[in-house]
Amino acid sequence: MMSAPRLSLRPGEPGDLSFLRSLAPRLVASAPPWRRQDDLLAEYDVLFAAALTDPEPDSAVLIACADGQPVGFTLLYWHPHERGVFVKDLAVSADAEGQGVGRFLLDAVERWGRHQGAVEILLKTSWFNGRARDFYTSLGFREDHVALVLRLEE
Repeated sequence: MMSAPRLSLRPGEPGDLSFLRSLAPRLVASAPPWRRQDDLLAEYDVLFAAALTDPEPDSAVLIACADGQPVGFTLLYWHPHERGVFVKDLAVSADAEGQGVGRFLLDAVERWGRHQGAVEILLKTSWFNGRARDFYTSLGFREDHVALVLRLEE
């Protein structure tokens, strides 16, 4: 029987850019068919680079490591007017899936948020990503808003 990896947490740094980029396809895999995955991936390139090299105030990139190697991350923002933490992205490598990394990251988000004075954690996931929705529901998240999108032709 394999033992669970020893997980640790650290802040993201510019050298983590290739790791974050390697997980971007997992973030867009459940996008609706009318979204262009290449466009989404290009947007993540820009977002991740900025988050690691020129972060917005009150934002954080947290990296989960198993035995010292990165296996997941979350990108989050503090919204003081709403007293909430917004989880922009959370992804776990395929090899680490099912080993508690997602739960570990959300525990870190909760600690980070409580330190900021948050009263809630907000996140979005694709309607088409039933697995993620089930995971978040199992941790106590409840559906609140429904986002509707009208795609304008470019």
